Amino acid sequence: MFAADHGIAADDQARMRIMLEELLTNLSKYGYPDRNEREGLAEVNLELAGNQLVIEFGDDGQAFDPLAKASPDLEQSIRSRPVGGLGLHIVRALADEAQYSRRDDRNVIRLSRRVSLIKSAGP
Repeated sequence: MFAADHGIAADDQARMRIMLEELLTNLSKYGYPDRNEREGLAEVNLELAGNQLVIEFGDDGQAFDPLAKASPDLEQSIRSRPVGGLGLHIVRALADEAQYSRRDDRNVIRLSRRVSLIKSAGP
C-alpha cells in the first residue's frame, strides 16, 4: 500500500481511507442517476512530497462540486437536521486544501494535507 510504503503514520493512513471511502461512496450513490447500471470509472492518484500528501480523485459521474455544498449546521439538533452531508463535511475538514475542477467530462477533486511520517521514504 502506498501509505505504508512511504512511512505515513497510522492515524494519517486512517484519515486517507476515510476521505477516499467517502468520495467513492458518494460517487456510487449519486454519481450515476441516469444510468441503469451503476458502473463508472474512478481514478485515484497519490503523491507525497516531503510530508505533503496530495490525493487526486477523478470520476466520470455527473458534474458535482463537493466543495460548493454548504456545510451542515452541526449546532442544529440531530432530529431536525437533514440527513446527509456529513461525509463531505468530514472530507473538507480532513484536508488542509481542497480544489475541484471539471475536466474532459470528469470531476476532479484534489485534496492535500500534511501528514506525519514514521520512517524515511526510500529504497
